[in-house]
Amino acid sequence: MKAKLLFGLISMGLIISSCATYNAHNVNASDKEIKHIDKNTTNVFLIGDVGKPEDDGSAPKTLLKLQTQFEKADKDDFLLFLGDNIYPRGIPLKNDNAIKAAEHALKLQLDVAKTFPGSVYFIPGNHDWYSGLKGLKEQEKMVEEALGKNTFQPENGCPIEKIDISDDIVMLIVDSHWYVTNWNNHPTINDDCEIKTRADFLDEFRGEIKKARGKVTLVAIHHPMYSNGPHNGRYGVKENMKPIPVLGTLKNILRTSTGIVNADFSNPFYNELRKI
Repeated sequence: MKAKLLFGLISMGLIISSCATYNAHNVNASDKEIKHIDKNTTNVFLIGDVGKPEDDGSAPKTLLKLQTQFEKADKDDFLLFLGDNIYPRGIPLKNDNAIKAAEHALKLQLDVAKTFPGSVYFIPGNHDWYSGLKGLKEQEKMVEEALGKNTFQPENGCPIEKIDISDDIVMLIVDSHWYVTNWNNHPTINDDCEIKTRADFLDEFRGEIKKARGKVTLVAIHHPMYSNGPHNGRYGVKENMKPIPVLGTLKNILRTSTGIVNADFSNPFYNELRKI
C-alpha cells in the first residue's frame, strides 16, 4: 500500500524516508482544498503550531480549514498534530487563569480531532515542555481522556515510539525536545523511560530505520531538519532591529555563535539530532 502525505497547513516538519514510492502534496492557506486525497491510499494529514487560539478565543483558522477536508478521509487515514499544541508554556502548574487558557487552547484542537474518522496522534513540541515534565504529562492525560489511550506519543516524556500503520508503512514518532533540552532542568525526565541516554536513543532510532528497510518509513518530529529562518541564523530586518538597532544584531550574532537557544541549529544537541 502506498502512503500519500498531505501537507495541509503544516507549521512543523516531517521527515519521510523510504525505498518505496510516496507522493507529497503541499497546500497553503490560500488554497480552497487539499488535492489528491485518494481512498486507495493511506492519507496522512499534518498540522502543527496551532496551540494559540484566535483573538476572539475561537479555534485557529488553519485548523478549521483543515477540518473541512475530513469528509474525504476514512478510518484508515491518520491525523498528526506536530507539536506546540499549547502556547506559550504548555499546561502550567500554577495560576488558575493560565491553566484555564491552556486547557481551552488544547480543547479547541481536541474538538476538531474528534471529528476525524481515522487515527489521531498528538506529539509534543518545545512549548509543550515549558511547564516541565509534569505539565507535559497533564497535556498527555487530557489528550488521552478525550481521544483514547496511546493518542499522545511518545508517552511519559520519553523520546520515541514506533507505530505500525500497515504491513508496508511504519511511523516513528520522536519527541525532539527530549533530545535538545537541558536535562538538568528536568531531574526525573527519564524515570519512566526505557531509553535513558541520548546515545541509546540514537541506537534505537537507527535500529528501527534498518528494521524498516523496504517499507515506507515516516518520521514525525517537531523540530525541523531544515530552516530558512532565524533558527538557522537567517534573520530579517525586524529581527536585527529588536530591541534596538545594533544591539539586535549583536544579540543575533551571539545567539547563532553560542547555540544557547536549544531550538536553534547552532545548539550542539540540535546539531547532533539533525545528523541522524
